[in-house]
Amino acid sequence: MPAWGKAGYSLVEVLVALAIFSLSAPGIAVGVSLAVRTTHSSANFTVATILAQDKLEELRARSGLRSGGGDSPRPGFSREWSIAPDSPETGMTRIDVAISWSDYESHSLALATVVNE
Repeated sequence: MPAWGKAGYSLVEVLVALAIFSLSAPGIAVGVSLAVRTTHSSANFTVATILAQDKLEELRARSGLRSGGGDSPRPGFSREWSIAPDSPETGMTRIDVAISWSDYESHSLALATVVNE
């Protein structure tokens, strides 16, 4: 004699499980895509910070031979820098470095320092 109701799942249980999964799957997919997007943006922000800091350090190491300019140190990133002698005071030089890039939207980052001449 077969044991009815003791083995397997009923049709109602399967339908309830599918309903719960179909309601939660889009939320999980949105969460995963948001996490991937945030990770990518964070990585680009870190790269931009490193590129700006590298240029700032390079310009600080040069004494007297500084001039403004710009370049593209990496695909998708553009970098500009400016030099302001005797700013904020006489005998000091202000160095500004700005980086811009686009991933899902446009971003920019600016770093500045003052060097005593």
